[in-house]
Amino acid sequence: MMEIGGTLTAWAIPLMCVLSAIAIEWKWKYPQTHIIDFFRADPFNVGITLLCAAIILVPLGWWVAIPAGAIGLGIRALASEDSRVMWPNRWQARSAFVVAILLGTLLSGFGGVSTPVGAPEWGIPDSTENPDAANWPASEQYIWVDGTTILVVNHVRLPGTMSAIGSGSMVLWYLESSGTDDERLKQAMEKLPNPGLADWMTLATIAYGQSHEYNGTNLPYTVKDVKLDGITIAEMVTVAVGTWGGEVQLLTSIKPNLPTLPFSGLENDPYGEEYVLPWLEANA
Repeated sequence: MMEIGGTLTAWAIPLMCVLSAIAIEWKWKYPQTHIIDFFRADPFNVGITLLCAAIILVPLGWWVAIPAGAIGLGIRALASEDSRVMWPNRWQARSAFVVAILLGTLLSGFGGVSTPVGAPEWGIPDSTENPDAANWPASEQYIWVDGTTILVVNHVRLPGTMSAIGSGSMVLWYLESSGTDDERLKQAMEKLPNPGLADWMTLATIAYGQSHEYNGTNLPYTVKDVKLDGITIAEMVTVAVGTWGGEVQLLTSIKPNLPTLPFSGLENDPYGEEYVLPWLEANA
């Protein structure tokens, strides 16, 4: 139910904000005229409302639609004299619609996400809470320890997005550019016997912006070295799966890279398929 509620929130809130702004302005200025005439009077209103209704089909949702719409309006204003004439009279209402969409997009980030699911062979998760998680956007994080490997599954709400296309890559880009991966590493390493070392560990990106076919499904991934005092002690691979409705599911596997182990890190499994494939099957 949380996932369904989050999906409906991501779609409905921006649309309702825009329709509310339209209705308030129209009834305030023209109380005796039907609101349908408001749409007929300004194609901008029709376009932005239809875009709200069809946002589920737009890759990356409003992250693409807003800048693309701004470019389109700029081109139309340059090409059409009627459009240029209408802007001075309609800029306040149109600005209100854009603000309503931005507000709705931000609010949609509070929509719930589904509960993380691991492969059956992982057993019961060692941690189901993330006290350091931000309230926005909504997320859930479970951690498993399988022998010497740490497995982290995150479900994250991508605000303003309904389409599964490109959402996984978007979240990996955010993790790469914001430093969030360092916080996730710290939380995972705290499950080890010597959790105090977590504060001294850093990440070095080895592979980013690439994709791999996991059992017929092409998914974006990143590979990073976990370093302690400049020495690589583990390797980390993160795979992202975008779902329709604006939720992105992440699996991070952290394998130690120590000389005493017969198979260190990702040497024989560079894409983390040992854990990714059963995780995908469990979530199918």
